[in-house]
Amino acid sequence: MTEQIPPSSSPPTFGLSDFLPKRSAGLKLLLVCGLAVLMIIPALLVHSIVYERSSGLQAAISEVSESVGGQQTVLGPVLAVPYSQTPDPKKPDKVVYGIAIAYAETGTAKSVVDVQEKQRGIHTIPVFEASMDMTAQFDPAALRGAIPANAEAIWDEARLFVGVSDTRGIKDAITVSANGRPVSIEPISHVPSSGGYSIAPVAGVTLAGGKLAGLATAERAITVTANFRISGAQRLAIGPFAKDTSFEMQSNWASPSFNGGVLPDRHNVGESEDGFTASWRVPYLARGIAGAGANLDLSAVTNWHYRDMAVNFIKEASPYQSVERALKYAAMFIGFVFLAYFLFEITSSVRAHPAQYVLVGLAQTIFYMLLLAFSERIGFDLAFLIAATMTVGLTAYYARSVFRSRTYGLRALGILSGIYALIYVLMRAENHALLAGALASFAAIALTMYMTRNVDWYGDQKAPAPA
Repeated sequence: MTEQIPPSSSPPTFGLSDFLPKRSAGLKLLLVCGLAVLMIIPALLVHSIVYERSSGLQAAISEVSESVGGQQTVLGPVLAVPYSQTPDPKKPDKVVYGIAIAYAETGTAKSVVDVQEKQRGIHTIPVFEASMDMTAQFDPAALRGAIPANAEAIWDEARLFVGVSDTRGIKDAITVSANGRPVSIEPISHVPSSGGYSIAPVAGVTLAGGKLAGLATAERAITVTANFRISGAQRLAIGPFAKDTSFEMQSNWASPSFNGGVLPDRHNVGESEDGFTASWRVPYLARGIAGAGANLDLSAVTNWHYRDMAVNFIKEASPYQSVERALKYAAMFIGFVFLAYFLFEITSSVRAHPAQYVLVGLAQTIFYMLLLAFSERIGFDLAFLIAATMTVGLTAYYARSVFRSRTYGLRALGILSGIYALIYVLMRAENHALLAGALASFAAIALTMYMTRNVDWYGDQKAPAPA
């Protein structure tokens, strides 16, 4: 009798798909969130492009500054005299030198600024030519009082100083007079003289000066006037060169930015397309700098951290700054678009493939590249309109194709238009950007909760039978 061998049966095999639901909305949402995070990578690549293009703008500004002078800071008239001092009477051969400084009691300055635009490649750089007229009233006794009691002034080297930050922009000779008498002005070196002492105090600007005679015995006030023309790029500033300083500026530029240590008391920006006028005043106590003393630091007057009066000549915010600000919200807005597609998916009978989400995310990333490219040529506002219209139109049409419904295409058009309108609001309302972004995010989550309140997140997975 033949023994029957039962057929062998192989053990059952299980795959991951046997444990995961095939149409789980919950898993799809997690996948969509993961794809949104991955889309940050191409957004970071766009950020590197923004940095590179911004560097090109800085190179263009440097090139223009080479020819017209860079950002200019002006120092008004200052009196100075070097002195010698013997700290130790027992060592008379050991001499220490210093410089006594006296600022004017009152000072006024007026400037008329003509601003033009120079083109360098695709970049437009504002350049200016300014006339500067300054008047200062000095008390010579203040200079004598600044000399230490045991020091001896070198009156033959007493000088009147004025200064600008970039001498390449000086257009004409600097004309200076003291009590109506002309003062010969020449460049001043910080190199010590043949006697071993310096005749020029250290300053944050390049100094020019001329000798003044009779300061050792002068009793009445000295009225100093200084006139010159300078050119530069982007920014013009003047330090509070007197104890009480007043400054007036008139320009043909219609959109200035006041960014110095002191804002103007009065201005008429925006009231006329022909330019603006502005006036400043810095009184002695507000200046916060001694009126006279030994070895005073002149850079305290010209440094913008203190009390300089300055104007930036700008046409609008840099497109690179605006695009970079938009990129900061890239992850949030890509997430909004993905969330909209996910809601379309769970409310329709059509399922979107992860590859389709990736294509939608790449379209949002390319939006920032379009925005950057157009902004360099036509300005941020119009560039945003064009780039947003292209991206919204493309993404809405794609939604119509993915979900095979004209209705979903129109819904996508409306939702995406609202999303990009929100992006624009965040770019233009910096002070309220955080509030607007937080409210928009809350509204998006609330809408998602409402739309998915009846969704079976487990999909095909069935609940276990009760025991």
